[in-house]
Amino acid sequence: MASYSRHYTLHVTVSVVMVMALPAVGVWLCLKGYAPLAVLMGILTLAAVFRLIRLLRYPISQTEMMARAIKNNDLMLHIPETDDVLLRQASADMNRILVSYRRDQNELETRKNYYDRILRVMTHELRNTVTPIVSLTDFMIENPDAQSEEDRREAIGIINSQAHNVCSFLESYRQLTVLAQPSMTDIPVSRIFSNLQTLLKAEPGADRVRFEQAGAVIIHADSSLIPLALINIIRNAIQATDGVEDGRITVMASAPGGKPCITVTNNGPEIPESRIEEIFMPFYSTKKRGSGSGIGLALSRQIMQLHEGTLTCSSHYPYTTFTLQFS
Repeated sequence: MASYSRHYTLHVTVSVVMVMALPAVGVWLCLKGYAPLAVLMGILTLAAVFRLIRLLRYPISQTEMMARAIKNNDLMLHIPETDDVLLRQASADMNRILVSYRRDQNELETRKNYYDRILRVMTHELRNTVTPIVSLTDFMIENPDAQSEEDRREAIGIINSQAHNVCSFLESYRQLTVLAQPSMTDIPVSRIFSNLQTLLKAEPGADRVRFEQAGAVIIHADSSLIPLALINIIRNAIQATDGVEDGRITVMASAPGGKPCITVTNNGPEIPESRIEEIFMPFYSTKKRGSGSGIGLALSRQIMQLHEGTLTCSSHYPYTTFTLQFS
């Protein structure tokens, strides 16, 4: 059947003509007294009918093949392509469906792993925060007379502090889940940089930040979300260069090949390659406990995904660079 696929339309046309013409020729031969030839025409007609059935089964078998691939989660199947006028578009459409299915499956798997890790982190953090509350309240219930007023005040203070930690943690998670769809406009990067300079002016370490542009760069983005993504990355860079002699942070905008990108480069400690993706996980933080929520980079990446762009990191001594690539 594979040999038919290249000129499928021609084979079908010939088979249909044969199925229609041969019986008429057979009848005519029979009437003329050529019985053996009439029988031959009958045999050829049956052969043409079977050939036509096989040809008509070909696109059906391709569809069945695609359905089995989806059912069996076979992500490597590729429908053979052909130059035939009828089959070309059908096979291309089926391959597009398979590619889309593979992409969706990969995205679902990535999201599953992402949310599984978030759930593990959330469970760990909530257990660490709630366990002291449970232990303390159990002790207070079991030993009501063994505590002074000062002990009770201290216990209530600890419970209050832990409750605030829970609220702060949940608020951080809420920030990741309530981002609105971006309102896209054309924005000169120079305006964003100017606003960021004003915003950072009073922050410790802001003197290490330099803003540069390779020409007049314009991005199609949300005017409030992109500065939020950048400020998170820049603040991380400021903290990374704390204590580094001649610490420097360069925020550069350019548009190589007409595609705008913004890079944030610092000369702080190198990030091991094995931890590059971990730093974008919600609540993952290398800072001391209580000095950060661990959602800044996760939030920045989510903002870039909403813009159909990417946020990546590369780290090779002496520089670490975060790249915001716009579509």
